[in-house]
Amino acid sequence: MLNLAGQKFNFGAVTYAVLDDCEHRRRSWPPAGAPAAMRAAAVEKLAEIRAAYDEMKGSALYWRALEREVLDTALPQYLPAAIEQTRLESTGYDVWRGGDLLARVAFALAALAVGGIVIATPFIPIVEDGFAFALALAAWFYPELRRGLVTFRYGRLLNRLVSEADAYQRKQLRYLTAGELEEELVEGCRPL
Repeated sequence: MLNLAGQKFNFGAVTYAVLDDCEHRRRSWPPAGAPAAMRAAAVEKLAEIRAAYDEMKGSALYWRALEREVLDTALPQYLPAAIEQTRLESTGYDVWRGGDLLARVAFALAALAVGGIVIATPFIPIVEDGFAFALALAAWFYPELRRGLVTFRYGRLLNRLVSEADAYQRKQLRYLTAGELEEELVEGCRPL
C-alpha cells in the first residue's frame, strides 16, 4: 500500500474527508434510511476523491485498499455512533423535559437535598457546607454537561477512526515485499 499520489490521499486524510462529509449530512438522514444514505454519501465522496487521485496517477492497488479501509472498516464503526448521536440530538440528549427551566429547578432542588443529606451524614467526611450548593449549581447545568460529554465522546470516536486508518496504513507499508513494491511502482508509472 504505497501512496505515490501525495499525502492528501493517505488513509487518514481520506477517512477524515469521508467522515466529515457524512457528518455534514448526518442530521438530514431519516433513522430508518441512515445506513443506506450514509453509505451512498461515502461512495459519492470517494468518487470525488478518486477523480483527483486518478489525475495524480495513483495506483489501483492502493485505491482498492483505501476503499476497503473506508467502506469496510471505518463506516461500520461510524454508523451506529452516528445514528445514536442523531437520536440524542433530536431528543435533547435524553435529559428530562429537554432541560427546560422547570427541569433545571427540579435538578437543582434534588441536588440540594442530596447534598444536604450527604453533609448531615456523619460517616461521609465532607467538611464544607457549601458542598450542597456546589452540587445544586452543577445540577443546574446538567443539560449542558450531558451535551458536552456526549459530544466529546462522539468526537473522540471520529478522531479514533481517522487515527486508526492512518496507523493501519503506516503498519502495512513496513511489510511491503520487494515484488509488491515494484508492482506498485510500475503500476503507478503507467499512463491511464
